[in-house]
Amino acid sequence: MVRSRRTLQALIFLAVIAVAGWGVYQYASFEHESGNPSRDGSAAPTEVRKVTVAMVQQEPIERFVEAIGVMHPLEEVTIKVKVAGRLTEVLVDLGDEVPQGQVVALVEQEDYDLEVRLASAQVDQALALLGLFSGSQGLEDLEELSMVRQARATLQEAERHLRRLQQLSQPGAISEAERDNAEVAVELASGKLEDALQEGRHRVATLTERRTALAIAERDLSETLLRAPFEGAVTRRWADAGEYLHIGEPVLSLVRTDRLRLRLEVPERLAPYVQLGQSVRFQVDHQGEVFEARVERLSPVIEPGSRILTVESQVAGAEGLRPGSFVRGQIVIDAEDPVLTLPASALVSFAGVHRVFVVQDGRAVEREVSPGQRVGSRVEVSGLDSGELVVLEPGNLRGGAEVSFSAPTAARMAGVHEG
Repeated sequence: MVRSRRTLQALIFLAVIAVAGWGVYQYASFEHESGNPSRDGSAAPTEVRKVTVAMVQQEPIERFVEAIGVMHPLEEVTIKVKVAGRLTEVLVDLGDEVPQGQVVALVEQEDYDLEVRLASAQVDQALALLGLFSGSQGLEDLEELSMVRQARATLQEAERHLRRLQQLSQPGAISEAERDNAEVAVELASGKLEDALQEGRHRVATLTERRTALAIAERDLSETLLRAPFEGAVTRRWADAGEYLHIGEPVLSLVRTDRLRLRLEVPERLAPYVQLGQSVRFQVDHQGEVFEARVERLSPVIEPGSRILTVESQVAGAEGLRPGSFVRGQIVIDAEDPVLTLPASALVSFAGVHRVFVVQDGRAVEREVSPGQRVGSRVEVSGLDSGELVVLEPGNLRGGAEVSFSAPTAARMAGVHEG
């Protein structure tokens, strides 16, 4: 314990000695650079430092919002079976390009083909009951049915017979029973006509029902051929030939490759600056090529958890662009915003404080500035005036030091060193 305490005291003593020595060194350096009188009373010579300067200029810069995001397929679908059955063949695999409408897999067709034949025979049967041939479109009028025509003819004959009896004027020419029989015959004939019409309606309905069943059977047969709904590429194969699949089970996943969806995430604080139609530049991570698009969709909400606005653009398919790729993008919010700029080499930054040295009356005057967007070798600043001269690469230059420079040329005005 005593030994540790002595060691600690020794370390503290050494630290105090080091701080004191640094202070003496700094004081001596300050006296030498500021030209304070030496100990013998004579003035120390002041050194004039030669510097390179550049002019603070006003120029238009492009304002943009930086965002990160992911490439998504414009369309993505999982092809599933619509009819149950054994998968007889899968014609494509991972990475294969398929055109729209191409058959990509087949379900066993035998059972569905038999159902089509049965439904077709039942349609022919219903047509026969209506007195129509196979392939006929249907019955336009129930009066065309033979049983309806026959019943109507019977009714018309009974009505004519009753009218003849009613026209006989001589008393006793017909008996009461004959007249009653004629009236009953009319009523019976009328009832048979109504029955014939009802039966005709039933047979027409049966034909419609069986034609619907045939259409369903034909549709199910066609669903045994699984087709690509759009042009794209296979991203996953879910099943193999020989498997029995139930309705809704997946076979293949397909993505559209000719058009992609760029989805960028913009922080909430920058969301008010983003609008539809603005230009977008982006790069796929670890690739140098720059792609361009436009803002086409804006989410109506800010995501509660991440506090971001989702921005979408459509991009034409190109080499190097794949769904799932991570991208870095810039959304241009102002193509030409006039601001003050200076060469980045004039900035001196330490602990979050940014300063420059402005040349005034032959001396370097230290100014604190607020840097903004960087454009090439220049950087946007506030806190200066257009036309002021700033020192490039000031190094250990101190405020108040005397400086000299040649008349700045056009190259120096832009911050370019001359050889």
